[in-house]
Amino acid sequence: MKKLLIVLLLISLNVSAADKKTSDDIDHLALAGLLLRDGFVNRANDELKKVDMEDKALDLGRFYTVQGLTLTKLGSYEKANSAFKSALEIEGSEKALYLYVAQNSYKLQNYQDALDAIQSAGTIADENVSVVSLKAECYWRLSKHTQALNVLGNGIEKFKTQWNFYKQRFNYLVTLKLYQSALEDAKIYLKNAKPSEKTVLSFISALRKSGDTQKAIELAEIANLRFIESAEITVLLAHLYLDKEMIQAAADLFDQASIEDTKYTKEAAEMMRRAHKYITALYKNAQMLETKEKLKQRVAIYIEFGSYERIVASKKALYRSELIEDESIRYALAYSYYMIGEHELCELELKQLSRPDLFSKATELRKNMQKCKDNHWECAL
Repeated sequence: MKKLLIVLLLISLNVSAADKKTSDDIDHLALAGLLLRDGFVNRANDELKKVDMEDKALDLGRFYTVQGLTLTKLGSYEKANSAFKSALEIEGSEKALYLYVAQNSYKLQNYQDALDAIQSAGTIADENVSVVSLKAECYWRLSKHTQALNVLGNGIEKFKTQWNFYKQRFNYLVTLKLYQSALEDAKIYLKNAKPSEKTVLSFISALRKSGDTQKAIELAEIANLRFIESAEITVLLAHLYLDKEMIQAAADLFDQASIEDTKYTKEAAEMMRRAHKYITALYKNAQMLETKEKLKQRVAIYIEFGSYERIVASKKALYRSELIEDESIRYALAYSYYMIGEHELCELELKQLSRPDLFSKATELRKNMQKCKDNHWECAL
């Protein structure tokens, strides 16, 4: 469309010697065209307002063309279309103007008007890739899904290397829940186009949102091999495996992502904990900066690993960081004291609990500690 704009401006500036005014006059129309071509849209609009519409020598076709282009640039799409239609009523006008009418009508959400304008443009519309895409989108917005898919199918046949048609059709197919066909289009697009990481992520996310996790995984696996340095794609693939409750596979991917981008180190440690890979989880945790989150995660790993002595050894750090104010952490410390037989120290921590759910757990621990005190052989750890 940009090339078309330049052509139309050159046509509008093509003034014959017979049309030129005297050197003392200013040709406001020609000046407006020059200003518009150079990007001075507001100044071009000001010059158009100075044009003498009573001048019998005025080329109305040129005037309405430049006016339509100027108003389009200013975002006054309805007024621009009115100007273009006035130009089109004049014999010898460029049919390419219909394409601007179509584009402006689309922006005004007048999709049927856009389709009518494309139809009026004739063969010039069929040779323009962006117009084919626009035509399909107009049909889609009008809920004429079959026509939209047919337009894109014909476009794919005619323009063999226009891979964006596959991208556009992918989105339509996902909406229609035709996931296998959508996946095939996505594969073709990824193989032949040069998609951005953002585009690939949107493809995978669309399939995931649709509920077809397996199709999303298949596409994400391909993307993960192609964008080997993309931590975001690796993480999205990990989440897809989590959707299928494949914890170990997800943990391995988070581990990979943490190597690609250290901001995923915490998640990698957490996933290794969930996968019961405690040594690796502690290794990943050790790579984190010293923060409350790091210490809190380490306590969780120690609890699951059964390393209660290490939690007790972390008591000073828990108090120093004020993480002990988190009652779940205080209970973890109390439980660790209980597990290593330090019942008095356990009771000191239990006394400070107030959360109802933890209070009931504390009651159970006290019962067990009393059993140990009364009859050592009944002690239940």
